[in-house]
Amino acid sequence: DFMLCKSENRRPEHCLTEGRKVTRCTADIIEKLRQNCAETFERHWQCLELNNQDYHRCRKPERAFNTCVFQKLGLVKTIPGTPEGQVPIHEKKNPVFTSVQK
Repeated sequence: DFMLCKSENRRPEHCLTEGRKVTRCTADIIEKLRQNCAETFERHWQCLELNNQDYHRCRKPERAFNTCVFQKLGLVKTIPGTPEGQVPIHEKKNPVFTSVQK
């Protein structure tokens, strides 16, 4: 709703109601993360801080944080356009990446 509102009118006061909803939702998610996954979030954040925000070096703590979030908050990651009946790439146990040749 907020993004649709912003596309209709760029004036900040036009979308105050929608903006408040986004803020409340964000605050709620952050509070739930603090209550349920604070330790894994802290490890992931510290890894990023120590490695100059290099995600590649922090995949292990990121996986632990993601697992906590998905299990304890009941969130589900869906990728639009994933073919029906196929395992999404982020759920494959041993994904094989190959270069695409044209």
